[in-house]
This record gives sequence, structure tokens and C-alpha cells, in this order.
Amino acid sequence: MRLAGKVAVVTGGGSGIGRGIVLAMAREGADIAIPDIQVLNAEKVADEVKALGRRVLAMKTDVTSSADVRLMVERTREALGRIDVLVNNAGMAAPPGMPFTNNTEEDWDRAFAVNTKSVFLTCKAVAPYFIERKAGRIVNIASIAGPLSAPTMPAYSVAKQGVITFTRVVAKELAAHGITVNAICPGVLYTEFWQKLAQHIADTNPAFKGMTARQVFDKRVSDIVPMKCEQTPEDIGNAAVFLASDEARYITGQALMVDGGCVMY
Repeated sequence: MRLAGKVAVVTGGGSGIGRGIVLAMAREGADIAIPDIQVLNAEKVADEVKALGRRVLAMKTDVTSSADVRLMVERTREALGRIDVLVNNAGMAAPPGMPFTNNTEEDWDRAFAVNTKSVFLTCKAVAPYFIERKAGRIVNIASIAGPLSAPTMPAYSVAKQGVITFTRVVAKELAAHGITVNAICPGVLYTEFWQKLAQHIADTNPAFKGMTARQVFDKRVSDIVPMKCEQTPEDIGNAAVFLASDEARYITGQALMVDGGCVMY
């Protein structure tokens, strides 16, 4: 119960990695707010949180809208009494590149709005409250695509590297107020995004011709993950719990690779 008595906001917590983070934090005692553009997904996960005996608030939120984000913060404080942890998980994958000229201006604008601008908006909305309390934890979900500069996903890679840099900027600014700000970089998970990317690789790369999306994914795991096994949303959830807990009180401005060894510094 490392998060007992805490309230955590997990954006995009209605599916995938977000759901893994929500459930991991609820199991550790946190009450949870789940702002998600797909509100039905958020409500389903909210039922799972209730089954764990925790309070929960599910709501439809567009994290690219400053008005939506401000309302989300207000509703969370009204319903759950406080905010102790902000997890910026909401994100989206841009259409595959390679060559990068395949991407449109709209691809880039959307990738930055959902993956990077949203983190700025939520941090801006929560920071004054955290500063007033002289406490708070912010965990931003980035990706190994940032430091790897993946040519198959240029807009996404640049947007996620932006999340890492923004994490360090905000960490420096908020450190004096007792607030920690860190990023988690997940590795290779078989999400809807990876299914589409794997199919694109199978269709465009002769080395993968005739392979199913799952076979492409498994080969990529074997090729680039030193531990040779795929990871789960729960792996990311466990890392988020640690960074949100008192055990990580002296860790800030870091990008934690939770990726089976894909990126090593």
C-alpha cells in the first residue's frame, strides 16, 4: 500500500498502458481519476478500480484542450478531494514514416498535440496546486522511440523525445518546491499501434514479406530486446507506482527505460 491515501490522475487510463498504471496504483492504495477521450473505456476500468475498494472518477477529457484539462483538474479535486500524482499517459501513434516524407503536416501536428502539448497543458494546470502544497509527483509516459530516433515513426519519435526534454525542464523548475517530475520510456508492447506498425513493416520491408503482424512483432522483440521477451502494461504500472511513491522522493528529471534493455546509457 505504497500509495495509501493518495489520489492519482492517469490520463488515457481506459486502455493499454494506462489501464496497467491505473490498476497498479489502485492496488497500492491510491484513489484514481481516469480522464480519457474514450469515456466508455474509462468507465470499464473504473469498475475494476471499484472492485479493488478504491474511489474512482471516470470522465471524458480531450487532453489537447486547455479548457477540458482545467475542468478535469477541478472535477478531480471536487470529487476526490486532492491530487497527489499526475501521470501523463494519454498519447497516440502517428502514421508510419520511412521515408519521413510519407508523413503529412497534419500527421505531425496531431502527433505533437496528443503526445507533447497535452503534457504541457496538464502540468500547467496541476503545477500551481502542487507548488502551493509543496508536494506532488508527475510521471510522464514517453517512449524508447524518442532516444532511438526510430525511422519507422518519425513524428512519434520526435514528439516523445520532446516529452523527455520537457520532463527535465519542469523537474528543474519544480524541484525547489519538493515536486518530482520523471518520465518512463516503455519498450515494445503488442498494442493496437504496434499491430498497425507491424503490418506496415510486413507490407513494405522485403525481409518480413508474408509474415503476420504478430510474427513481425515477435521477430522485432527477438531482434532488439536483450531480454528476448515482450513486456506488459503492468511492467509500466509497477515503475509508475515506484516513481509516485515516497521511495522515489529523491529521484527527479530522469527518463527510466522500462524496455528489457533496448536502450542502455
